[in-house]
Amino acid sequence: MLPLLQLAAALQGTALVSAHGPWSRAIGYRYLLGPPPGQTGPPQPLWGGAAQTAGARFTPIGSFDSIYLAHDPITAFIEVSALILLPGGPVPIRSAPWVVISVDGILNNLLDLTDRTTLAALGTTAQEVTGTWAAAPHPPTQLLGRLAYDTGRIAGIKYASTKHPGGLNVVVFPDRIAIAAGNYLEVYDPHGHLAQRLP
Repeated sequence: MLPLLQLAAALQGTALVSAHGPWSRAIGYRYLLGPPPGQTGPPQPLWGGAAQTAGARFTPIGSFDSIYLAHDPITAFIEVSALILLPGGPVPIRSAPWVVISVDGILNNLLDLTDRTTLAALGTTAQEVTGTWAAAPHPPTQLLGRLAYDTGRIAGIKYASTKHPGGLNVVVFPDRIAIAAGNYLEVYDPHGHLAQRLP
């Protein structure tokens, strides 16, 4: 990864991409029984506060809301460790109940970390952005996420799944969705039980 100031400058000029849903999100069933902690009203399947509370690949603890989505339900379940991927295919494990939701949407202004040109411009590699982050005191991916968020021009980050080879993910900064016309995320729920749309 480039040094801090050079990385911040590179992110201001890096080409951004667009993507559209549907995406998948796996959520623990218990989190959909009511509103998020400290809030009132219905469940919010697009709540982004959990990542900043616990920290995530591109989200430092105590920083900004982030919504992690996968491009398919298998990747979503593998990302939350509700499935284990073996050579013969994915295998379910004994775990608490999970719910997978489909999320429609359009996202412009995404930083594409699956693109070699973008990685080179940021002075990083696919290995660095998919490497283990949880044990590091200051993971480079969290620095990248913080600086991408701070640009004010990046709505999220597209990246390769580390747990499901060939799988793709996107992390969305909910309070940056409105920076590009046409951007939105919406839970597909024809029955209205978990309906939510951003912005």
